[in-house]
Amino acid sequence: MIYLDTNVIIAFIDELDPRHSDANELLSSYSDDKIVSRLTLIELASVYSRAGLPDSLSLALYSIRRVKARVMEVNFDDVFIHAFKLAPLLKLRTLNLLHIAFCKTIGVKRFITFDRDIISKSDVIRDIGIEVITK
Repeated sequence: MIYLDTNVIIAFIDELDPRHSDANELLSSYSDDKIVSRLTLIELASVYSRAGLPDSLSLALYSIRRVKARVMEVNFDDVFIHAFKLAPLLKLRTLNLLHIAFCKTIGVKRFITFDRDIISKSDVIRDIGIEVITK
């Protein structure tokens, strides 16, 4: 399994995004089972709503289907416990920390992102068993 960060999905969907070709290349390079969390779904809906796009909820669901990912179910209490324990080690913003904690909770070994904060912590994240992949 490989986890897709929200920013990669947005870059893939938005053909005018400066990272669109990078997202396209990354997503086509991996045949792993692509997954996201409900947190990703909420972030997508929020981004699309703030951009004033109509039917942002349907667009969020469409975006996940378009990148050929699936929403993985998990008990978020477990994610929160992992996030609480990882916070002093990773020192990431809350949403980024929750994405990494989600991966840790369900055993995801690879995480595709364009997020600079996550990328800057890739060595520490690798030490907890998750490879950060970027372009």
